[in-house]
Amino acid sequence: MTRMMKSLLLGLLLSTLSVAVAQTINAASCSASDVQTAFNAVTPSTTTVNIPSCTGGASWTTRVTLTVPSGNTSLTVAGQSKVTGSCSPSSPSCVATDNTLILDNLTGSTGPLGIQTAGASSSFRLTGITIKGGSKGGVKYNGQVEVNGLSKNVRIDHNHFNTSTYNSGGTLGVYVYNWLNGVADHNIFDGTGVNNGIHINMDAFGGYTFGHGSWAAATNFGSSGFFFVENNTFNNGFVNDCQSGGRQVLRYNVINEAPAQTHPTNSGTANRSCRATEVYGNAFKGSNSYSGPPEQIFWMSGGGLLIWGNTAPTGYQNLVTLHSMRRSNNTYGEDPTPAGWGFCGTSFNGTGSAWDQNSNTTTGYHCLDQPGMGVGQLLSGDFAGDGGSGVVNTVTNSVSWPHEALEPIYEWLDTWALVSGYPGSVFNVSDSGAFVANTDYYQYTSSFTGASGVGSGTLAARPSTCTTGVAYWATDQGNWNQSGIGGQGELFTCTVTNTWTLYYTPYTYPHPLSVQPAAPVNPQAIVNLN
Repeated sequence: MTRMMKSLLLGLLLSTLSVAVAQTINAASCSASDVQTAFNAVTPSTTTVNIPSCTGGASWTTRVTLTVPSGNTSLTVAGQSKVTGSCSPSSPSCVATDNTLILDNLTGSTGPLGIQTAGASSSFRLTGITIKGGSKGGVKYNGQVEVNGLSKNVRIDHNHFNTSTYNSGGTLGVYVYNWLNGVADHNIFDGTGVNNGIHINMDAFGGYTFGHGSWAAATNFGSSGFFFVENNTFNNGFVNDCQSGGRQVLRYNVINEAPAQTHPTNSGTANRSCRATEVYGNAFKGSNSYSGPPEQIFWMSGGGLLIWGNTAPTGYQNLVTLHSMRRSNNTYGEDPTPAGWGFCGTSFNGTGSAWDQNSNTTTGYHCLDQPGMGVGQLLSGDFAGDGGSGVVNTVTNSVSWPHEALEPIYEWLDTWALVSGYPGSVFNVSDSGAFVANTDYYQYTSSFTGASGVGSGTLAARPSTCTTGVAYWATDQGNWNQSGIGGQGELFTCTVTNTWTLYYTPYTYPHPLSVQPAAPVNPQAIVNLN
């Protein structure tokens, strides 16, 4: 072999090795400045940023940010905190060990940690971090941690987000926005009052703004196109919120004294309501330990909902409360069109809104984006009061009903019991005339005949006759549940009289990202930032 050929082969080998060798960055300490220095050193070849232990707590008074380089395909930010034990409803026992403890002493509303992910095919993981409010930490309406961008492979796991230590309410643990898919698993969220654990927005869905794109796209229940919240423990406060076209799945969590919710379309902004929600397999536990039991397991104010297989044997007044919140100003004021969405129907102030279906002018039925509404025509823009030129229906180029499809709410096989001293119901309808049973929502019945409601059993036991809109959960169908406990099932709906069609198969459980293997053991370039 000639010397020149040997040199070429050696150069090629070295070049290949330089590409294959990943980079790990070790922050010098838990301080905000050292973590920021580590983040600033991230390159497209960085696979891991390690943040060391600081059990006494590192006080952060400045925000730390990470923008994942566009060429980075997989990045993990890992602290040393641990969440051990089972976070499963079947045997809840998970506890946190706060080894990497960040004390939020930022006085403003900006959170201590902001992360922007890379492209859709990239992966990002945040694990092993504990954050709680310090003595000076201000309310974090946009989250202790903000994660945004376009990645479809985000994992937030084995962290401890404690919002109960702030001086006043309204703090959010994790804010997920733009257009992210992925999973938050095996975290512990400690809250209080109106604090939220996790907030899911998809404002940039499809390249649009305010969730307009999400509302113009098919729902695809059971797909990966949601953000999943599974196998976490939530203590007090609220589990979540969801707005701006967000698509969320809350499954197999342990939830103590905390209701879950959506956020509506309202005139404070052009942001649309939550687009679609699945809630199943969760263990809710309430009591009378504070000013009364939570009003409901799920506060529903927008989009589609499948809620099933949850247990709440004590302490929740209702299973689901249904709200058409643009019917009045009880919660939010509404600017009239074209400055805002306006009030739905004439019952409140005599003036309705062209954004609504208005099949009944008094109630506005159906209201834009109300619970049970699905895909519609694309809207675009922002209101003039917020700096835009107005919101329009792009099909009609006007303020007009976007012909949203009816996507009924289905409920089945939930275990819930009345709380002594409270009336309660499976579906508590808050606004007269806003929702019609067996049209907008369907409730489980153990004596299902195919005429109304939702039934369950083996596929062979499904009634041969059915009324359009009813549903049936076939317990012996599907292979999505890989956990070994909890069974399978698929939901069929009656699409036309006496015709059953498969409607919903839950997405693979556990979420594939939550069972990803440990980091590879091949050689790495270690960068210690001391």
